[in-house]
Amino acid sequence: MNGTDDFAVPDSEDQDIAAGPHDPIPFVDGNAAAGALSELFRIDIIAALGRCRHCGSVRAFGEAVVFTDAPGIVVRCRDCKGVLLRLVETPTRYWLDLSGLSYLEIDREE
Repeated sequence: MNGTDDFAVPDSEDQDIAAGPHDPIPFVDGNAAAGALSELFRIDIIAALGRCRHCGSVRAFGEAVVFTDAPGIVVRCRDCKGVLLRLVETPTRYWLDLSGLSYLEIDREE
């Protein structure tokens, strides 16, 4: 097996999945990480602003792209595709890597 022909490309009308012939790995937006992250954070971080350590882009966390076909969740910057966050869950622990974020600004009023 090789090349992009081995991947099933989702229907292009599905707005929640962004994939194409030249971008064969499907991903979803940052909202897909909300459930897993809500177990760690007692707040909803989807509206939080995060700064990408790789390119400096500042966006709402919900705008990030989430890859769930890894051994855990990988959240990447929508602009440069740098890794912002990785979360792996085992039966007894969470492993959370936030090293791709310079900061996460969370509104206390929401």
